[in-house]
Amino acid sequence: MNRLVLIGNGFDLSHKLKTSYNDFLFYYLKKILNDFFSNLSYEGKLIELHSKSSINGFPKMETLDDLINVLNILKHKRDSNLYIKYKSQFFQEIIESYQHKKWVDLENHYFSYLLKISNASSNLVDDLSKLNQEFEHLKIELENYLREVVISDNPIQNPTKFDFLLEDIPDDQLIDSKPFYPTSIENIHVLNFNYTPTFNVYAQHLNTKKNTTINFIHGELNNPDNPIIFGFGDEHNDEYKKFENKKENQLFEHIKSFKYLRTSNYQDLIRFIDGNEFQVCIMGHSCGLSDRTMLKEIFEHKNCKSILIHYHKWGSDTHENDYVNKTYEISRHFTDKGMMRKKVVSFEKSKPL
Repeated sequence: MNRLVLIGNGFDLSHKLKTSYNDFLFYYLKKILNDFFSNLSYEGKLIELHSKSSINGFPKMETLDDLINVLNILKHKRDSNLYIKYKSQFFQEIIESYQHKKWVDLENHYFSYLLKISNASSNLVDDLSKLNQEFEHLKIELENYLREVVISDNPIQNPTKFDFLLEDIPDDQLIDSKPFYPTSIENIHVLNFNYTPTFNVYAQHLNTKKNTTINFIHGELNNPDNPIIFGFGDEHNDEYKKFENKKENQLFEHIKSFKYLRTSNYQDLIRFIDGNEFQVCIMGHSCGLSDRTMLKEIFEHKNCKSILIHYHKWGSDTHENDYVNKTYEISRHFTDKGMMRKKVVSFEKSKPL
C-alpha cells in the first residue's frame, strides 16, 4: 500500500513561518503605510493616499489591527489636506472582512466576490477584468512576500521528525483489512499545497528509506517551470456550474482546475492514486472548499482506504485541537457520508502534528 501525504499551510505555521494570509496582509499594508508616512504620498493598484502637509511621527503599526486602525483614522479624519481612496472595492471588502472576523481567506473571498459580480453586474466584462487584475496583483505581492521575507527564514529541522510516515498502517486504520495484519508502505507521495520548500529536507530523508516523491501541486517559489497557482478550486459549487452557461471566459481566469493543466503535477497525482491502494495523511491542510475539486477526487477514490488526520493541538485539554473541525471540512468533499465515516480514522487513533 502507498501513503499520500497532504501538506498545507498549517505545516509551515508549525515551523514558525509567517505564511498565513493575515501575515501577508500585515506585510502589504505596512509597506503601503510606511511609504505614505515617509513620502506623504502613495498610489498603488488598490489604494491611494496623499497628504499636503507634513505628519509628525509614525503611528503605532505593530499588528494588523494597528494598521487597519490607522487606515480608518485616515479615512474618517476631517482634513482637507488628507486624501485616501480605495481604488478597489474588492480590496476594501477584504479589509472590512478582517475587521469583522479577525482573519481573511483571499481565495475564498475572491470566489465570493466573483459570484457577486457575475450575478449582479451590469457591466460584467469590465468588472471581471478589473477584479482579475486586482487579484493577480495580490498574487504577485504574495509571491514577493514569501520569496523575500518567509523563505529567507531557516526553521530548525530534524530530518527524522516525520519518520512515522514510514511505519506500517495498523489494520484498525483501514477499511476492508484483515485483523492483526498491519500493512507495509511501499511508496510515499507528498502532495505539497504550499509554495515553500519547508518539507524538502524531510522528503529527502524519507527517500533514503522508502521511495518518496514531492509534488508542488500549487507551484513552487523561484521555479518558472512550476508557476504559482492561486485562486479557487470548487467545480462542484452550484453557482460555479452557472458560470459555464454565461459564456464569459474571464470567469475562469483564476479557477485552479485550468491552471493545473500548465504542468504534469495533477496527472502525476492521478497516476499515483490510480496505481495502488493508499492511506491519506493530512498534515496542516485545512481541507477547505478552495481545494474541493482535488480533495473530492482523492477522498472518494476507490483506492483510498484511510484518512488519518494529524491535528493541530494548542492546549493540554482533550478538546483543545482542530480534529472535529477538520472532520467537518472533510465531510464536505464526500457525497456518501457513510463512506466518509468509514475512511476517517477516529480521534483516539490519530496524533497531533
